Amino acid sequence: MRVAAILSVLCLLPHHAFAQAQSKGCFSKAEEAAERLVRQGLRLREGARGCDGSPWNMQTQSMWVDIDRRFGPRFADQTRIRQAAFQREFADDADNRLAVWNGRIVFHFRYYPLSETYCAGIKDLMSQMQKRGWSALTAQANKATVEVKMDYRLCE
Repeated sequence: MRVAAILSVLCLLPHHAFAQAQSKGCFSKAEEAAERLVRQGLRLREGARGCDGSPWNMQTQSMWVDIDRRFGPRFADQTRIRQAAFQREFADDADNRLAVWNGRIVFHFRYYPLSETYCAGIKDLMSQMQKRGWSALTAQANKATVEVKMDYRLCE
């Protein structure tokens, strides 16, 4: 009985491995959109932190807390889509690759040179999100297509 169970498991292993998503060598439109939305979320989060205090004093951190409370599940959904793409495309090293890309993007927005104009833009976008909802973020994220296309090959 044990031998039969072990053999059936072994027979299923190649099928299971084959059933897993195979690398396509590119990101789909939905995955590209998720990447843009995740980046915009990181931009807002880091901008809110940097622009909140002196010398800009834009009171943006409380706005971010509200946005994160309201839209956190949507950000999490986009993060999962992105993570699944990395797992498919970089199956042998997905976690490390994702950590490197996340670190790169967070670093970029965390240490972006702040100015009154940049901070006012962050505050304005967060204000739009509070009024219009997720569509305000989507509209802004759609403007960042070039940056994502420079990083990832998109499926045609």
